[in-house]
Amino acid sequence: MSSRRARNRSGDTIIGAIILASATVALGIVVWGFAAGWFGVSIYDLTKNVNRDVLLIKTSSQLSFEFVNYTSTDRSVIIRNIAKVPLTITRVEIVSMNGQLKDYRPVTGIGYTNLTRVEPGQAAVLGADVLPPCPTCQSRERLRMRIWYVASSLFNEANPQLSIDEMRFSETLFVYPELGVVSVCPLPESGWIMVNIVDPVTYFSSGKIPGPPFNKIYIRTPMASSLADVDAMIRVTNSSGEVAYASSRIKSISNELQAFSGPFSGFQVPILVDISTSELQVIQHEWIIGGIPGKAHASGVTLWYDAQEFVDVVEVEMGVNDAIGGRYRIVVTIYDCLDAPVGQGSVTVNFPIGVYSDSVFVDISPPVKMENVYKVEVRVEEA
Repeated sequence: MSSRRARNRSGDTIIGAIILASATVALGIVVWGFAAGWFGVSIYDLTKNVNRDVLLIKTSSQLSFEFVNYTSTDRSVIIRNIAKVPLTITRVEIVSMNGQLKDYRPVTGIGYTNLTRVEPGQAAVLGADVLPPCPTCQSRERLRMRIWYVASSLFNEANPQLSIDEMRFSETLFVYPELGVVSVCPLPESGWIMVNIVDPVTYFSSGKIPGPPFNKIYIRTPMASSLADVDAMIRVTNSSGEVAYASSRIKSISNELQAFSGPFSGFQVPILVDISTSELQVIQHEWIIGGIPGKAHASGVTLWYDAQEFVDVVEVEMGVNDAIGGRYRIVVTIYDCLDAPVGQGSVTVNFPIGVYSDSVFVDISPPVKMENVYKVEVRVEEA
């Protein structure tokens, strides 16, 4: 009896082991199937992400400008796809130099759409129907044209918003066309003279005009209605209201700096310099040379203008107390004959201890015709 019971228990154990093994195999098959499915999905997602990243790399900075024609009567741009994949142009923006969005196309929907498709190595022409007209832009204003694009295979045309993260842009600089308005400051028929540099000699650290023989203020007169020797005078006013005068006989047209010496030794910035002549009207006659006494100040000021005589950059020679240095904001404002501000720009500069002089260049927006520049104001502020 005992041996029969032992054999029965042995049979039960074998059957149980077989059932357990079968269950384990079945469970393994299920787990394997799930893992295989998950692996397939993961591989698909990974491949999709890799392809996306590769396309983003391939399309980065791969749209180049070949031609820009932006006038008051016509607008056209030629762009070339230098990538190895097709690109879809989705948006065109006009942006100011300080990053302000001035105008864009398209204006419908979310502001992105399929404007055109450009094949690898091919060029496309964007016309006035695509390029923004920018009615808020000003004559001769320097601007950025920014064109957004995306790899065509990543663009969701039905819902462009889903493709915004994949979009890139290329940009170029251009000047908004002159609007052709009549100048409010016509040149005087009796004769005129233009000044583009005023340069008082000052101590770097204090901003004071030194004593003789260095008590000088220089000017440059590059243009005039006629070439002649004229009697010129400058009136110098300091911040306390004290006034001094100096006179000199100068050439109406000269590329050289012409000097005035006078009783303005000890005058400290800010100072106002007013220039006049007995024969010709000085157009750029009023110059405000700003500064913070004992810290930093403007000294020489130069108006730089292009071939069409538009002032687009003002160079400011800075004097700084090198014992303290500092961070300063230089603001330049240009006024016309009606004393209305017509152009402005600013730049912030950090002067380390030990630096006592440097020239900074301030972009003027919009550029101003030289004949409309009557007053130049340079302010220096702590930043």
